[in-house]
Amino acid sequence: MLFLGLTGAALAQGYPDKPIKIIMPWSDGFPANSTRLYSNSLGERLKQPIVVEVRAGAGGEVAARQVLAAPKDGYTLLATGSSITIRGVVDDKNVDPEKELQPIAQLVTTPYVIVAKAGKYGSFQKFLASAQAAPGKINFASAGVGTGMHFLGELINSNAKINIVHIPYASGARQLQAILAGDVEIAIISLVTAWPHIKSGMMEALAVSSTSRSKALPTVPTLGEAGVKDIPSMGAWIALFGPKGMDPNIVKILSAKIGEIANDPANIETAISWGGEIPDTRVAYLEQVVSAEKKSWGRLVKENNLSTGK
Repeated sequence: MLFLGLTGAALAQGYPDKPIKIIMPWSDGFPANSTRLYSNSLGERLKQPIVVEVRAGAGGEVAARQVLAAPKDGYTLLATGSSITIRGVVDDKNVDPEKELQPIAQLVTTPYVIVAKAGKYGSFQKFLASAQAAPGKINFASAGVGTGMHFLGELINSNAKINIVHIPYASGARQLQAILAGDVEIAIISLVTAWPHIKSGMMEALAVSSTSRSKALPTVPTLGEAGVKDIPSMGAWIALFGPKGMDPNIVKILSAKIGEIANDPANIETAISWGGEIPDTRVAYLEQVVSAEKKSWGRLVKENNLSTGK
């Protein structure tokens, strides 16, 4: 056993000695930008090229399964988003990030934000009063059935004892169009997506889904502060994983280099300028996030009979 351990450590000391591939399911936008924010600097620190490859399809499952099928040598990694914890809960045929993937680091996070067309409500409390007075008459937009935004809306329904109706859209851009056109009253959307319209004054931010206020929107209350209790910290995140069974010494190398990138003030400011934040990048933290979200989503799905087909 000692011999095997020393062999693993010795192999890790030579890592990497060839290019590393990061597979991701997005070609552009906040998730792709977040991945590339790290990949460029990671290549410089590891002194090897980082090749970012897009494998879209099946809500991220195509990319995840390609990484699962790769050797566990640290040369094929997965950049994926928070929806992976939902997919594993609603369908046991999907990749389970807790059982099948090795967490390496969260890269960037952004809360969901509840937005309305500018001047419509003015505050989350006024929206809530309107929803309580007209059950089933107010709609909320999400970026699709079975997304965290959809499930957060259902959780608000349950915890606030209201009945706002879910209207799914194909993307964040379509959500924004629906709000501005007056097709829906509110949208639950990632702050990064809504940020330009909030800054321009076209939309009002009513609340954020994190348990602490966003650095980009310090005057906007959390849902808990706005009166909806027992909402766990929720939002979109981008993280790096490998296949389960990677050499822990290689995981440590990657984690250490990512930690250096995360502490760069320029990268911190870049994330904030997007409406995002640099999170705790430790391996243990991502492990805790995946475990906690699986439990939260699982409980929500069971209690509210939710699925990706609802």
